[in-house]
Amino acid sequence: MLQKISIVARIFVVVLFIYSVLFSIVGTVFVIKAHSYIFGAIDEIHAMRESEPQMSKFMLDLVDSNPKVQIKHRFVPLDSISKKLQHAVIAVEDPSFYYHPGIDIRSIVTAVDANVTSGKLRYGGSTITQQLAKNLFLTGERTWERKVRELGYAFLMEYDLGKKRILELYLNYAQWGKDIFGCEAASEAYYGVHCSQLDSTQALNLAAMLVAPCKYKPESEDSTMVRRRSVIHQNIRYVKEPETEKR
Repeated sequence: MLQKISIVARIFVVVLFIYSVLFSIVGTVFVIKAHSYIFGAIDEIHAMRESEPQMSKFMLDLVDSNPKVQIKHRFVPLDSISKKLQHAVIAVEDPSFYYHPGIDIRSIVTAVDANVTSGKLRYGGSTITQQLAKNLFLTGERTWERKVRELGYAFLMEYDLGKKRILELYLNYAQWGKDIFGCEAASEAYYGVHCSQLDSTQALNLAAMLVAPCKYKPESEDSTMVRRRSVIHQNIRYVKEPETEKR
């Protein structure tokens, strides 16, 4: 009897040792990957402080999936983008843009609740910073892993780039049609003007269509577009750029 117990004990010790080794290996791999990911992200983001890629990750993926597509895109500095458009986009996409650290906890809680209820990852609760992170660096897949990476990028971008640069990049790389990217290309395609010349109605319509730029046109009277225009009218009065960002 004692001999059997001794054998079982030795087997238990061996199994415990094997599991300890496996967990150590997995932990080491995780730390190495996390280190590589974090420092890789920092390098990517830091490069955006004074330079812009010709195409975002989202645009590159689109071209890879459809080599015949002709991307319409032209980068313009923030001071050449209508304030009306800047404020309208913030009002409908991220009303707390100037005051959160890259993520909006209330929006995330609401999105998580909706995802749990539906049983699918359908709602993102994404801020402008998170959307930019996804467009510039990540894929469009709806997975928890991608969402976690998006949050990490958002925090790092807020720290390294600041609000003005984030808004500038967002407005220049957001999709405004199947092959239209950036507010300058969108303004020219839909209204025949530079984005600095947009009037209030044009700016409102362009901001409203960001929810589904391949589905809606600026003048669409679909219920979703009507609702988003209403949201812009309600929120835009509260969009105020902090004094520290104006300098």
